[in-house]
Amino acid sequence: MEVEFSRSFRGYNEEEVREFLEEVATQVALLLEEKEKMLQENRELRRKLSEQEEYLRKMQLQLEEWKKQVEVEKELAKRESQMIVKEAQLRAQRIVDEALERKREIEAAYRGLFERYRLFQIRFKSLLQTFIESIEKESLSEEFREEKREEPQEKDEAPEVVRFSLKDLHDEGRMSK
Repeated sequence: MEVEFSRSFRGYNEEEVREFLEEVATQVALLLEEKEKMLQENRELRRKLSEQEEYLRKMQLQLEEWKKQVEVEKELAKRESQMIVKEAQLRAQRIVDEALERKREIEAAYRGLFERYRLFQIRFKSLLQTFIESIEKESLSEEFREEKREEPQEKDEAPEVVRFSLKDLHDEGRMSK
């Protein structure tokens, strides 16, 4: 700031110098005020920055804590899922074992029924054979009787006819059990 003063009897014009000094004083006062405001604003911003940094630090700590908690939860979930899978495998194995046992029981029952069916076939076949033989014997017996009637009868002896019925087969089935 360059200022020129007019010259007077004893140097510079005192009035101009005083006005200049007052203006400089006003400017300095304004600058000091502005400086104080800037310092106050600077302190406020530093305080806010400090608060934000503290808040950020706390958030980072919280975030780290949450990460740890997530890892723990993941591990627990993993273990729980492994236990569920293991239990399911055990149940599945038990179901398979029970099914195989039931299959063996059914196969054994089937073999027993099949054997009883074969026995029934044999007995039924035998029964039918007996009936056929009986019918044939009876038929022969009647022919023989007719022949005997035509011939003089010496002795009336009929061949023994074996009679067999389904009831006999049924009774035999009870006895074999």
